[in-house]
Amino acid sequence: MGDIMIGREEQLNTLTGYYESDKNNLSVLYGRYGIGKTELIKEFIKDKSHIYFHAAPSVAFEMINSFNRVIKEQFPDYKEASGYQGIFSGLTTAAGNRLLLVIEDFQHIVKVDDSFMEAVAALVRTRNPGLKVMVILTSSSVSWIENSMVKTIGMSAMAINAFIKLKELDYSDMVSLYPKCSTTMILHCYGVTGGVPLYLNRWNPNESARDNICRLFLRNDGIFRNEAENFIKDEFRESSVYNTILKCIATGLQKLNEIHEYTGFGRDKISVYLKNLIEREIVEKVFSYDAGGNELTRKGLYRIKDDFINFWFGFVYPYAGLLNSIAPEEFYDRYIAPGFDEYMQEAFIKVAGEFLEIMSSMGRLKYNVERKGRWYGKTGDIHLIFEDEAGNGIVGQAYTGNEPVTLKDLETLKENVNLAGINAGQYYLFSSRGFSEEIMSIQDDDLVRIRIEDL
Repeated sequence: MGDIMIGREEQLNTLTGYYESDKNNLSVLYGRYGIGKTELIKEFIKDKSHIYFHAAPSVAFEMINSFNRVIKEQFPDYKEASGYQGIFSGLTTAAGNRLLLVIEDFQHIVKVDDSFMEAVAALVRTRNPGLKVMVILTSSSVSWIENSMVKTIGMSAMAINAFIKLKELDYSDMVSLYPKCSTTMILHCYGVTGGVPLYLNRWNPNESARDNICRLFLRNDGIFRNEAENFIKDEFRESSVYNTILKCIATGLQKLNEIHEYTGFGRDKISVYLKNLIEREIVEKVFSYDAGGNELTRKGLYRIKDDFINFWFGFVYPYAGLLNSIAPEEFYDRYIAPGFDEYMQEAFIKVAGEFLEIMSSMGRLKYNVERKGRWYGKTGDIHLIFEDEAGNGIVGQAYTGNEPVTLKDLETLKENVNLAGINAGQYYLFSSRGFSEEIMSIQDDDLVRIRIEDL
């Protein structure tokens, strides 16, 4: 299958299953820009007869003309048609006994032509014993697919057999992708790229995080120099406002009122922008685990969910005015290096969470997990909480930085666990810098110490 399909085996198998089925079917494959939809499609269709069409934005008649031209290139005897029903009728004649049709970014067609999805639905519902039809529609517009598409296309949605969402690769996928690399390098790559394949493909695993960031983000010709802001510009009209809000969140202003006080924007306006960012899975509203100590929790917090966006707006955007006046290496050392280990903590928390999820699925945790969460406290956060029905808890904490985890770190964690009202029966400590001798000397089966090298 090759490295390009790491983390995509399940989706590839799903498409293969539909292809091998004796029934016609329609799948919608979607995910954010750069997530690897086209690569998955190419892998799937490479040994199959197919029609592939990428729907670039255009007016309705030109979209049809473009579609006709693409089909004509592949089937010279095809008779061009003036509408989608005619196009699909011609395709079924030209294709023989099997039609595999892939249309990328199909939302561009739907938004200019109401007849398209009706014609697709009719094609899939064709009852011709001598013809098997499989249609795959792809889209990078996650919010539109999940919030607007069904309402837009109406009854045609009933013809869809599967929605297949591609998500970012997780840490275990990246370990498979970079089997010869250090776990620290993989964590740095994970924390900056967010596991988005398009960005991973540009990261050089043989270079340090500093060298990669300087080459990709900070140089004048860096391929990611404007990537984050262009991504926001493509998603939103008032990109300058969204940029400002994202900068606020990325630099620690995580409450609506904090954003209001810094920007002067009205609270209602900020709420609307945050809602739009949440719909596009760029930002998320986080809720503290409810285990008792409510008066000690931080509430109404927002954080940037997209790691790539978070990195740019947290480190580069605030000082972008200096990018052309100082060397990339100096910019990194001055504005990125001091906070880089702390920034990596969120990525490490996700890695630790993945580990505990795997342990839970294998039945290797102390308790049968029923509830999961994170406690956002005024005295510090508890990163991972897994509880059973009786309220017995497993607590996980991830530590980054230059120093090993100490006994004081453990005592602070236990104080917060007590304040949060969690009945912790087992602790998992995850460290990117190892553990002090005091911690290592503790003889307790319910204190599990895991170094980043062990993951």
